[in-house]
Amino acid sequence: MRLNKFLSRCGVDSRRKCDEIIFQKRVTVNGKIVDSPAIDIDTRNDNVLVDLETITLKKKFTYIKLNKPEGYISTTGDPHAKRIVMELLPNVLDVVPVGRLDKNTTGILLFTDDGDLHYRLTHPKFKLERIYDVKISRPPVGFPENELLNGIKIDKNVTVKGKAITLNDKRTHYQIILKEGKKREIKRIFRKYNTKVIKLHRTVFAGITADDLSFGKWKKLTTEEINYLKKITS
Repeated sequence: MRLNKFLSRCGVDSRRKCDEIIFQKRVTVNGKIVDSPAIDIDTRNDNVLVDLETITLKKKFTYIKLNKPEGYISTTGDPHAKRIVMELLPNVLDVVPVGRLDKNTTGILLFTDDGDLHYRLTHPKFKLERIYDVKISRPPVGFPENELLNGIKIDKNVTVKGKAITLNDKRTHYQIILKEGKKREIKRIFRKYNTKVIKLHRTVFAGITADDLSFGKWKKLTTEEINYLKKITS
């Protein structure tokens, strides 16, 4: 098994983060530092350490959903952040957020220690649907409801495609449906139309919602939800 895949399956972090850990020379295999994620290891016989701690394959993973409230940073640790999402979960859970939501963005946020699934849920090739409820300060100058279907350039080299559905006559309330997770993409979309996002709530991520949870509350995913996520990313 490739080293980065092994680390993610041990619950160290997502596969991308495991690559970074390897490049930082924090991993040893049988006493030797390795700096290549592609090295093959024997999962039964090789002794793998991260930061001098032995790593072993997990037999059971944890999958959680949270209805994220405003004011929390989606990270496992940030010395400059007043509040992080991990504070909303029990300390005994060794999980990490799947992707990110901005500090003042609310809604569904998944967590897991299954690094392999984490990798697939965040990889753009799977085009997992994300649905947002968006309120803006004034009507857009232009028509994202028509143009987003064909793609809107929000930066020199970044184009976003999706659906924009108006939810009121004033055109200040939208449902936005996207299939890629680009940084602050919704705020950047509406900035192109000379308006500002004043409220952003993610209602659906990869078919999973947090409608049954109040803000700041969490629960484990059901077997059906877990199997569904694995199916759509297989």
